Amino acid sequence: MCMKLSQLLYSLLAVSVLTSCSEDLLVRTPETTSTQFNSTDAIKNSDDLKKLLLSVYDVAANLYGGQIQNLNELLGDDVASPVSQNDYIQVFTHRTDIFNGTIGGVYKDAYLSIYRTNVVLDKMIALTDISDAEKTKIEAEARFLRALNHYSICRLFAQPAGFTTGNTHLGTVTRMELSQEAGLRTSLAANYDAIFNDLDFAESNLPADNGVFATSWAAKALKARIYFERNDFGRAAQLADEVIKSGKFSLLDSLNRFTTTANSEQIFFTVSTVGSSFQDERGDAFLNYRSDNNSNPTMRGSDAIYNFITADTNDLRGTTWFKVINPGAIKAVTKFNRPFMWIPILHLTDMVLIRAEALAVTGTDVSTATNDVNSIRIRAGLAPVTGVSGGQLVSLIRDERRKEMCFEGDRTIQIKRLGVLGFESLSRGAPWNCPGMVLQFPSQETTVIGFELNPTGGCN
Repeated sequence: MCMKLSQLLYSLLAVSVLTSCSEDLLVRTPETTSTQFNSTDAIKNSDDLKKLLLSVYDVAANLYGGQIQNLNELLGDDVASPVSQNDYIQVFTHRTDIFNGTIGGVYKDAYLSIYRTNVVLDKMIALTDISDAEKTKIEAEARFLRALNHYSICRLFAQPAGFTTGNTHLGTVTRMELSQEAGLRTSLAANYDAIFNDLDFAESNLPADNGVFATSWAAKALKARIYFERNDFGRAAQLADEVIKSGKFSLLDSLNRFTTTANSEQIFFTVSTVGSSFQDERGDAFLNYRSDNNSNPTMRGSDAIYNFITADTNDLRGTTWFKVINPGAIKAVTKFNRPFMWIPILHLTDMVLIRAEALAVTGTDVSTATNDVNSIRIRAGLAPVTGVSGGQLVSLIRDERRKEMCFEGDRTIQIKRLGVLGFESLSRGAPWNCPGMVLQFPSQETTVIGFELNPTGGCN
C-alpha cells in the first residue's frame, strides 16, 4: 500500500538493482534518443524484473515527497509568495518558462517512472521463471504506477477536464509502450482513457492486501479522486463509498495524517525510514514549510487561508497547523514540522470528503453526506451541523475540504473544478482557466518536432 520499502528492502533495492540493471535504465530519461538500454543484460530473470519494479516505486516516491504537491499549491491561493526560491516564485506568479529546473525535474522523474513501468511490462512477457499469476500481479502494480504518474502530469501541465467539450484540448504525452521515440501531446480525453484503462486493470488484478505495495483499494481510491475532479459525482460517490465501507481504513482521532509511521488512514503513501546509521526521508519538499527550526520558511500560508481557518477559534486546525512569526508578518505552517514523515497520497479523509460532496450535490443521500462532514468537523473541534441541505450543505463541505487538505496539493485542483462547474473561481485574481494556471513544459520538449508548448504570458 505504500510507495517505499522498509530499510532492509530499500538497501536491497539500492544495491541489487544497481548491480542487476543497466546504468542507462536507472539514471537516464527515455526522452533522449541517445539513451541505450540493453534488455538482455538488464532483465535476465524474475528477480531482476521485481527489482526494477521496486525502482519504479522509488522514483515515484521522489515526486510525491512534496514536490508535486508544492507545485500544485503554488498555482493556488493558500500559500504566500515563497522566499528565496526562484523556481517556486515563477510558479506562484503564474509565469513559468521552459528553463524552470524544479518543473523539469518533476517532469523528468514522472516520465522516467513511466518508462520503467513500460520496461517491466515489455520484458516480463518473455520470462519463463515466473508464474502467470505473478505476472498479472506485477502488471497490475506497474499499470497502477503508470496511471498515477500520467495523472500527476496531466494535473500540472494540461487544463482540466471540462475545459473544452469532450476534453478535446491538448493534454500531455501518453506513453503506453516501451519506446525511446519522442512523443507528442494527445487530447486530454485520450490521456484519461489510458489512465482509466490502467486503473481498471489494476483494480481488478491487485490484491486487497499487498504488504507495502499498491492494492486494489489504492486503485479504487485513485479512480474515485479522478472522477470527483471531473465532477462525475455518481461514480465518485460509489467508489469512495466502497473504500470507506471496506473496513480496511479508519479516520484518525488526531489531525495529523503526516505521521512518522503507519496510520489507519493511509491507502497509498510513501514511507520514510530512520535508524542509527540510515535515514531515508521521503518528504523533503514538504520541509520547505518547516517553522520549528526556521523562522523564515520558504513556504508559508497566505493571509486568506490563515484567516479562513482561524475565523472560528474552536477550530483546532487553526491552532495546530499555524503559528504567527514576526508579529503577524509570517503565517507559518506547522502541519509538517517533523524531521521525517510518511506522505499520505491517497487517504481516508479525502474519500470521506469526496463521498460527502458527491452525495450532497446529487441530493441522493443527504444524511450520509451530513454525517461525513460532521465526522471531519467534530475531529477539528467544531460542532456538528444539523438541518442543512442543498447548496448550503455543499458549500459547507467544500469549506471543510479546503481546510482539511490545505498545503497537500489539492486547492488548485478545486479552483479549476469549481470553475468548470460555472462558478467564478479565481486564484489570487487569476481566472481558473488562464494560461498561467498550468505549467510550461521543460526545455527538452522544444527539440521535439511538432510538440506544442503551453501558451505563455501568465494570467494578466
